[in-house]
Amino acid sequence: MTDPDASRGGPPAEPRRGQGKPIRERVSSADQPSNRADPLVRVGASQVSEAETVFTRSLMRTQGRLALACVLSFVVVVASVTFVISRIPELHDLSIGGVPLPWLIQAYGFYPIIIIYAVVFAVAAMRTERRFNALVEHE
Repeated sequence: MTDPDASRGGPPAEPRRGQGKPIRERVSSADQPSNRADPLVRVGASQVSEAETVFTRSLMRTQGRLALACVLSFVVVVASVTFVISRIPELHDLSIGGVPLPWLIQAYGFYPIIIIYAVVFAVAAMRTERRFNALVEHE
C-alpha cells in the first residue's frame, strides 16, 4: 500500500486516530496541591471526604484480616479435634445410647465451637467498627 502524498513528493500523511502511533495525552501530576484542604469525592448522591475513603478502606482490610484469621483458626481447631478423635482408640469403645462417642462428638461437638467463633468474630467486628466511627467523627 503506498501513500499518495509520498508519490507526489510531499510529506507523508499523519496517521489517523486508531491507526499507527497512539495519540499523545497530557497527564498531570497527582502530587499537585489542590485548592481544597479536604477534597470531596462524589459517591452516589452524597459527597465523601478523602479521609473517610481512606478510613473505609482501612476498615475493610481490617475486617477481611479478621475474617481470614477466624476462618483459618476455626479450620485448625476443627482439624485438631478430628485428629484427636481418630488417634484415641479408647473413645471408640465408649458409647452413649448405643452411638459411639466419636460420632456424637462429630455430630454435636462442633456446634459449640461454631458458636464461640461466631461470637468472637461479631465482638471483634463491632470493636473495629467503633474505632472506625471514632476516627470518622474525630475528623
